[in-house]
Amino acid sequence: MSQVKTLPITATRWLSLLLCAITAATITVFLSKIGLVQKAYSSLGAILHASPVLHYSSAFLAGIGIKLLLDKFYISHPKRSIVFSWRYPPVTIAVLASLLLTAFYMLSTAPKFDEAALYAQSFMSLKYLALTFIGMLITVIYQAKLYTQKPIFTAVLVALSTMYVDFAVGLAYIAAAFYVFISLAASYLILAIYLLCNEHRQSKQQNFTSEIEPIETKESPELKTLEDFREWFKDDSIIKSTERLEPDLQVYAKRITERLQNGRDKYEKNLAQHIALCGPYGCGKSSIVESIVNDLARNSEKESVWIHSDISTWGAETGSVAHVVLSHIIDDISQHIDMCAFRALPKHYTEALKSGGSAFQFVSTLLAGPVDIEGSFQKLNDVLDTTNHKLLITLQDVDRGTDEESAKRLNAIAALLDRLKNRNLSHINFIVAMGNTKIEHIEVLSKIADYVETIVEQDFRDKLCKWAELSTKEIFNKEMVLTNEPFITNFNRYKKLTSDIFSEKRYLPGIIASNLIISMRMFKRVMRRVDKCWVNEKLLGEVAFDSLMLLMTLRELKPVLFNQFISNYPRLLNGTGSNINPVEGSRSIKEMLHDLVTNNSSPIENKALTSLLECLVDLPDHLMEAEGNFAKKDGRGYLQGVGNSQDTVNYLNRILLETVPKNELRDQEVLKYFKTISPENVAELANYICSDHRWLVSFERFNGVFGVGDDIESKNKRKLLAFAVLDNKQAEKSGLFSYPSIFEDTLLRTVVIEGHFEKVLNKLAGIESAQPLLFRILTWHYDYLFIARELPSLFVKKDSKGHYFDVEEIEERRKIAEKAKSFTQGIDFREFLLENLDQLNMESIELTIHYLVFTQFDDSKFNFDEKRMENILSICLASVSANATLLLINNAKFAEPEAIYFRQHLLKVTTDEKVYLKNKIQCFQHQDITEDQKFKVIDNLGLSEE
Repeated sequence: MSQVKTLPITATRWLSLLLCAITAATITVFLSKIGLVQKAYSSLGAILHASPVLHYSSAFLAGIGIKLLLDKFYISHPKRSIVFSWRYPPVTIAVLASLLLTAFYMLSTAPKFDEAALYAQSFMSLKYLALTFIGMLITVIYQAKLYTQKPIFTAVLVALSTMYVDFAVGLAYIAAAFYVFISLAASYLILAIYLLCNEHRQSKQQNFTSEIEPIETKESPELKTLEDFREWFKDDSIIKSTERLEPDLQVYAKRITERLQNGRDKYEKNLAQHIALCGPYGCGKSSIVESIVNDLARNSEKESVWIHSDISTWGAETGSVAHVVLSHIIDDISQHIDMCAFRALPKHYTEALKSGGSAFQFVSTLLAGPVDIEGSFQKLNDVLDTTNHKLLITLQDVDRGTDEESAKRLNAIAALLDRLKNRNLSHINFIVAMGNTKIEHIEVLSKIADYVETIVEQDFRDKLCKWAELSTKEIFNKEMVLTNEPFITNFNRYKKLTSDIFSEKRYLPGIIASNLIISMRMFKRVMRRVDKCWVNEKLLGEVAFDSLMLLMTLRELKPVLFNQFISNYPRLLNGTGSNINPVEGSRSIKEMLHDLVTNNSSPIENKALTSLLECLVDLPDHLMEAEGNFAKKDGRGYLQGVGNSQDTVNYLNRILLETVPKNELRDQEVLKYFKTISPENVAELANYICSDHRWLVSFERFNGVFGVGDDIESKNKRKLLAFAVLDNKQAEKSGLFSYPSIFEDTLLRTVVIEGHFEKVLNKLAGIESAQPLLFRILTWHYDYLFIARELPSLFVKKDSKGHYFDVEEIEERRKIAEKAKSFTQGIDFREFLLENLDQLNMESIELTIHYLVFTQFDDSKFNFDEKRMENILSICLASVSANATLLLINNAKFAEPEAIYFRQHLLKVTTDEKVYLKNKIQCFQHQDITEDQKFKVIDNLGLSEE
C-alpha cells in the first residue's frame, strides 16, 4: 500500500490560514445578515455613542483584551520577535486576510453610496481601530519592558499616542483632521520599521532565541589569597559559561554539546536524543546545562537556532507532571513561533493517560480532538525543522522530594519519553538532570535514556588545604597569637617548623572534609558559613579553625547527626551517662562516637563520619579509649578545639553562636594582656589572675606564652608576673599554690632558673599557705636539677644505704662546693634558715641543710653526714626557734651513727652551751615527741651528766 503524500509544512500553513480567513469572513458576512445580530449591534452602538469617553475607552481596552487573548491562545507572545516568518506565518495573517475579504465583499456587493458619507464613516471606524492598536502597543511595551530597554522609543510612541487621542477627541468633525491622522499613521509606520530593523539585527547577533543575559567567559579564578576565595565562594549562582566551569565539569559540557550539535553516533539513527545527566545535589548539573545552552547559542550561527525549555518538576503533582512539562514546552516555543495549533497538546496527553470510561471523560476527550501524541510531536518536529529551530528540553529536580513522590514523578516523565523514544524527532532533544544516589531511579532512567553521563565526585583537598592555610595566616596578619604555637610570631616560620602542615597529604581535617563534601555547592556553603564568623570581631583566633571547619561541614552534610552530636556533647566530654545507646557499665568516647554515627548515617558513610567526629573531638588515644572519666584536663588546655573541656569556656557554644559569649573572656585579649606585661600593669594582671577564676584558667591554659623569648625583656616579664602573684593577697585563695599548679611548673620554676632562686625562697617562706609549694620548689631544684643533672659530672657517689662516700681530694671537694654555690646562685642557706625557721616546715629545712652541706664541701676532709649533723647542732645553738630543737631531736633520737657525729662536735662547745642545749631539749613540747624520746636524745648526745 503506497504511502499518502502530504504537503510541505509551509504550504499546509498558508493553506490553513487562507481557509481560516475565508471561513471567518463568511461567518462575519452571514452574521451581519441576521436581524438579531443587527439589533444587538445597533444597541451596542447606541450605548457607545451616548458617551464619547465610553466609546474611546472601550476601543482602547478592546486592544488590551485582544492582545492578552492572543497570548492566551499562543498566537502571540510578549517575548516573541516581530520578525515575520514566511515559512511558518502566524495566525494573525488569517485575521488580516479575513478583514480584507470582508471589506472586499462589502465594496463589491454594496449599491451606489455617497462617497462623502462613506469616507466619514470609514474615518470614524479607523479612528477607533487605531485606538485599539494603541491599546495593543501599550500592552506590548509593558510585557516586553520596552520602557526600560528602549526608553526613547517608548517616550516617542507615548507622545504620538497622546497627540492622536487629543486630535481624535478635539477634531472629530473637522475635515483637516484626516490629514493629521495620516501624518500620525506615517509616524507609527516609521517607528514600526525602526523596531523591525532593530529586532532583525538583534536576532542576527543572538542566534539562541531565548532571553540570555550577557555572559562573562572568563576562566575560573586562581585562588591565591583569602579575598580570591571570598570572591569565588560568595557567588553560588549558576555558571553560564563552559570556560568558568571546573576543569572536570568542562569535560561533560563539551561532550554533551558536541553530541547535540553533531547528532548521534554514526551507527545510531537520527532520532530524538534522550540524555541523562546524573550527579549528587549541588555538583554542578545546572551549570553544565546552562553552559551547554550558551555553547549551542555561540556555535550555531550557520545552523539551526536553538530554543531552550528549562523545566523544574519539583513540587509538581505526580498526576500532572507530563502536563506541566508539555505546557512549559509549548509556552517556551511560543516565544518564537506561533503555537496556536499545539495549544491543546498538554490536555490531549493528560486525557490519553486517564483511566476509566465515564461519559464525561469520553465527551471531554471527544471535544478535545484526536489523541495522537506521537503525531503531534512529529508535527511539532516538522515545524521546528521548517522554521530552522531545534528544541532542547532540560528536566531538572526530577528526584527531589520524598521517595514515593519522586518515584511517581520519574515514572510519569519516563512514560512521556518512552512514547517519543523511537520517533524521528531530530529537532527535539531531552536532557534529564537528576541525582545518582537512588538506584531505582537510575534503573528507570537508564531504560529510556540512550546516553547517560555520570558526574564523578570532585576532590576538594587542594582548595581546602589552601583555604585553611590562608585562614590560619590571617591570625598572624592580624598580629594575633596561634595558641598551640605561642612561640611563633611569623607564619612562614610556622609552616617551616610544622613541616608544611597544610599539604594535601598531611592536613588531616582537609582530607576528612574532602571525603565527605560531595558537591561544589556544599563546599561553598561550608566556606561561606566559616568565613562569616572567621573575622576579628567574632571567632578569628578564638576557636581552632579545624574544629570550626569540621563542625560546619557536619552541619551542612548531616543535620541530624549534627544535632545528635550537639545534644550528646556534654555527656561525651564530661563522662556522664549518654542517651546515644545506653548500656550497662561505662563506655569510652570512641565507642559512643561510633554508635552516634551508626545510628544516624548509612554504612558507606560511617568510616568517614567517625573520622570527622574523632578529629573534631581531637583527644589522645588513651582518653578516647578510656572508660568513665573521659575528657578531663590532660595538659592540652591550650587548644581551642571542641574537645577541650573547661569550666570557663565552651568552644562548641562559640561556634554555634558564631561569636564569643559575653560571660567568657576572649582568648586573644587575654593573650595580648599577657604579652604586654609591664611594671605599670602587672599588679592589675596579677589581681585578675588571683581574683577572677576565668583569668586563672586562661593563665593556666596559655602559660606557654610566658616562655616565649630568652631576651632580657621576656625574662623581666616573667619575673614581674611571678612576684606580682606572690605579693597578691588573693593568691592563697585562688589555688595557685596547690598541686599541680601551672604557676609552679611553668612560671615560678622558670624564674628560679633565671637567677631569682633566693628571692623566690624568701617570698614563699613569708607565706604560710605556700610552704608545700616551697618544699616542692626545693625538692625539684635539689633532686631533679642538682643531684640528677649537676652532681653526676663531679663523680660524687653513694653507698647502698644512700650515704655519700667521703671525698678525699681537696681539689674535688673545691669543685663540688663551687658548683653548689654557683648553682644555688650564692645563697647563704645558714642565714636563710636562721631567719625563716619558724615559717618553714621540717621537710624544707632538711633540704636546705643538704644544700648548705654541699656549699661547705671544701672545708676539710669531708664526711657528708658528719657535716650535716654539725650544721644542725650549730643552728640549734644559734636559734631559739622551736623548729631548730625539733630538727635536732628528729636527727638524734634514732640512729646511733648520727649521735656519734653529734658527740664529736659537742666536744668543741662550752659547758654552758651544753647545759643550754640540754635544758632546751627537756623543755621542748611537741605532740609527736614524748618524754622518753627526749631522754633518749639527751643520752645519745652525751648530755646526761651535764
